[in-house]
Amino acid sequence: MRRLLVLIVLTTLLTGCAELRQTAQSTPEPVNYATPTLAINFPAETSTVARMQTRGEMVVGIRYDLEPLSYITPEGELAGLEIDLARELARRWLGDPNAVQFRQVRSDTSFQHILSGEVDFVLAGVTRTQQDEAQVDFSLPYFIDGQALLTFPETGIQSLADLEGRRVGTVSWTRSQSTLAAATPVSPTYQSFPNFFDAVEALRTRQVEVYADERHRLLRAQRMVAGTVIVGQYTQTPFAAVYRQNDPFFDNLITLTLQDLVRDGTLAALYDTWLPNVTLPAVARWPGEAPIPPLSNAPQTLSTVDVVARIQQRGVLAVGYFADRWPYAADRADGIPTGFEVRLVERIALRWFGSEQAVTFVPVTESDALLRLAQGEVDMLIGGWLHTRELELRGNCSISIYDDGVSLLTNANTPVEGLAALTGRSVGVIAGSAGEAALPEISQATGVGIAPVVYPTRDAAVAGLQQGEVAALLAERGELLDPLYRTGGFTLNDTRYTYRPLVFVLPEGDSDFRDLVNLTLMALQADGSYGELYRIWFDDPPLRLETWPGQPAIALRIEMPPRE
Repeated sequence: MRRLLVLIVLTTLLTGCAELRQTAQSTPEPVNYATPTLAINFPAETSTVARMQTRGEMVVGIRYDLEPLSYITPEGELAGLEIDLARELARRWLGDPNAVQFRQVRSDTSFQHILSGEVDFVLAGVTRTQQDEAQVDFSLPYFIDGQALLTFPETGIQSLADLEGRRVGTVSWTRSQSTLAAATPVSPTYQSFPNFFDAVEALRTRQVEVYADERHRLLRAQRMVAGTVIVGQYTQTPFAAVYRQNDPFFDNLITLTLQDLVRDGTLAALYDTWLPNVTLPAVARWPGEAPIPPLSNAPQTLSTVDVVARIQQRGVLAVGYFADRWPYAADRADGIPTGFEVRLVERIALRWFGSEQAVTFVPVTESDALLRLAQGEVDMLIGGWLHTRELELRGNCSISIYDDGVSLLTNANTPVEGLAALTGRSVGVIAGSAGEAALPEISQATGVGIAPVVYPTRDAAVAGLQQGEVAALLAERGELLDPLYRTGGFTLNDTRYTYRPLVFVLPEGDSDFRDLVNLTLMALQADGSYGELYRIWFDDPPLRLETWPGQPAIALRIEMPPRE
């Protein structure tokens, strides 16, 4: 096999890499490397972990031409960030970094390999888009690609604003020129080249002052032209692992493992090897300490949960809510549900059914909410649900709808701008709260010495603030919004000192329903509905919801059967 790969590399050097020799009219062609024949044919419904356990190894789709992420070295070896990442996953899951088989895919055909069962998942520079959500599931990002600029420091170019009248090189078959032109009003002089190598040579010989392209190609070019720097990234394109839908165990497995790779420094170490001086992606780190579930707990088949069919049969969307989580969800004095999340669900119902009335709100409790969701009595849960690792293992979670991070509450007549103003002063915290737990880390990170006063309840802490016993209260916003709005006389700082994402909780195992919820939330942000509701219920700037490029491939509507 090694000699075969060497022969392949020599052939590639003679013919040129397909990705790097495209014309403006052509599309990238595959490089025809030999790939192993898989010996086991599994039924389509077999879960990903069941396949891996039966084989004793995992099969990962990768590209051979995506240096420095995954590529063939001159010695005929597979190398790159994605290769090492796959081996690390094999080590953590199967106990052996070599328990992985690599199979060549192209970015534009990777979904076919996943859906056919040829690979377990793909690490091949694939971008999450709204339309692709209809076919596959995606992990958290492991690399942020996007358009940027490669130049020499002495040009003085630091951003798009510095490109007026400058000579900018692009590769003709990419969208670099049109993307750059759309991103800035300045007018550089463009020079197009037929392939990557010509563009790099033009920069090296100073025929152009800047080479504009995707960051992963610029990283390769940077190693070829000494003294160059990458600056001014002006688009964001997250790369994520891709795998089959309705496989909640594997979804949790890869998502929580990526979070662990960030937390324990492993991903940073891989970056030091392959992407030195490149910033890690902002991978969400959900609160909680739930460990990676053992592979022995994995189901043998994919999930068959169909929430939309259940809604159609019932004739209404059923939403479980807490009646006392104001301002997220709560009962008014007359017993009518209200709150930010209640109103947000009503807008979702308007999108799906054409009526805000096509939803029924079902009171739930802490002890029965998740059970009633699992049993199908309700289709989602709302009311200040914090996205934790533990929650992720019990249900699907939507994209974040609010950040309930720890903030400062002060008296309106003696406001405090930030932590720096609290040096040496007393700050109230609530016993057992996220604010109390986060205080040491916040103090260390900011270098501000804070003297905490612990109160047994929120009401006692608020009274202490009113009486001047402390200069501020440090607590999660959900604890502080109630006295802010109901009592008055307080100011709540906009800054969050921790990340506490609130989500809708959805039934586990139905990727299509989760996609429907997430894509609808993105649509509500795009049309202004989310921001409108946010400004009604909160006085800080609206959260910018996670948004994927593109447009949904599915209609954001649920067709209800005619009533008899």
